[in-house]
Amino acid sequence: SALAWQLVARYVPTRRGVVKGQVVILRCVAGLALLATLSQSSVSIGHVAVSCYAFLIMAGSEFWFACSRQDTRRVWTGLAVLTAAFGYFAWLDVLHMGSGASLFLPLVAGGGLTVAGILARRNPATQLLAEPFCAVGLRLPFSTVVIAIGRHFAHGDEIIWSGLNSLALLATSGFYFWHAVEHASKRFAVLAATIVNIALMLLFRELKMSDPQFYMIPIGISILVIVEVLKREIPVVWHNPLRYAGALVILVSPTFHLLGHSWLPMLSLMVIATGVVLVAIGLRIRALMYTGTAFLMADLVAMVVRGGIEHPNLLWIAGIGFGVAVLAFGAVLENNREKMLQRLRTMSSQLEQWS
Repeated sequence: SALAWQLVARYVPTRRGVVKGQVVILRCVAGLALLATLSQSSVSIGHVAVSCYAFLIMAGSEFWFACSRQDTRRVWTGLAVLTAAFGYFAWLDVLHMGSGASLFLPLVAGGGLTVAGILARRNPATQLLAEPFCAVGLRLPFSTVVIAIGRHFAHGDEIIWSGLNSLALLATSGFYFWHAVEHASKRFAVLAATIVNIALMLLFRELKMSDPQFYMIPIGISILVIVEVLKREIPVVWHNPLRYAGALVILVSPTFHLLGHSWLPMLSLMVIATGVVLVAIGLRIRALMYTGTAFLMADLVAMVVRGGIEHPNLLWIAGIGFGVAVLAFGAVLENNREKMLQRLRTMSSQLEQWS
């Protein structure tokens, strides 16, 4: 009725003032009718359908007249009506925010508003809707992150499907990563990486994985990636300290169980350190090269010492072998002294060019 009276007010100027007053009254009646239903203990499908229809009509009328009168305030009013609709259905327990598929609702709503804003920008008649729709659509999926974290810590023992929170967070991260690629936004790339780390932490916690490697390695990788992505934004003096920090977070993670009875942490550290060295060679980064090499050498020494403790004969055999290798290496260097010096100078000059 309010929409019909607004149309009358638009095309019948002689009665515009009277019709506007009637529109206000009809809106108040509709609002009071919806408020009166909040006291109901249960709702039917028909009630839900009629309520959806009422909210859609109210929001649609605001968007319609916002475009026709070029009034941005009415766009925000329509968005407020849609927000009130979510609150209304959540109050009536039609929507259970944070449980099941409703965890993805802010992401779906945000994605829908973003797509609607992109489509609205293509038509001159609806360009007014584009900026508010995209602004709300871009921020709304972050509610999924807040809800998922709160749900994990508030109802962690009641989780039926492990990984549901992380799946929602990964989908949200994908949304922000798409926006970062689409608009070349490094800020949203960092946000996407942060959400991925949160998703992995929640997943490992739900799966009862307590090894520090599961939590620290993604964080360290993210620090290294962020330094390379934001190389121009981050001051040069902070590049190497952040690289060292990221490498140390990765390489320190296996050392918490290095003194245990298993060889797995040592083997894990060897693989990780080798991977860091290979990445350093590929990216030509000295900080990663130094850190990875240091941890690799320390891991090899730890393996020899532990092997010597468990198998005493292995220690003196390894010592003899190491001594023979040093003597042989010294002899080779002496016979090829000039060639080796030239190669060392070449390697030194190349390392100076690394970042």
